[in-house]
Amino acid sequence: MTSLFRAAFFLTLLLAASSCGKSDKMNEDDNNKPAAAAGAPAAEAPFDVAMTPDNIVKGDSLYQHTCAPCHGPRGKGDGPASVALNPKPRDHSNGAYMDKLTNRHIHDVVKNGGAAFGYPTMPGQPQLTDEQIAQAIAFVRTLSPTYKP
Repeated sequence: MTSLFRAAFFLTLLLAASSCGKSDKMNEDDNNKPAAAAGAPAAEAPFDVAMTPDNIVKGDSLYQHTCAPCHGPRGKGDGPASVALNPKPRDHSNGAYMDKLTNRHIHDVVKNGGAAFGYPTMPGQPQLTDEQIAQAIAFVRTLSPTYKP
């Protein structure tokens, strides 16, 4: 039984170390900054995301597999791994914050990890293609209460 407990504890620590999020103070600070000041380059190249039903469905599937363990199935930052995380994962359904972020910024955070952008525990997902990231962004955009198809 002790080895089972150790394995569960190790898994929790591993998930916490490889998960994403920010402290409440960092989230508060971000809400007062424009997206470019939150770490995105001033003159970033655009990243096109087609908000098609197909992209949204594919993005949902990818999100549930890759992002939901930390961010939760509806992006509220309440995934099962979030219990062990400090800082907590970002709430992707917070339109006031997410709507300020460019698609390029989200792409770069997903692809390269969040450390360079002030999200210290957000792991990079270099295995994802640009097309997959665009699909995930399309789904994430639908989580905002301000989303209009």
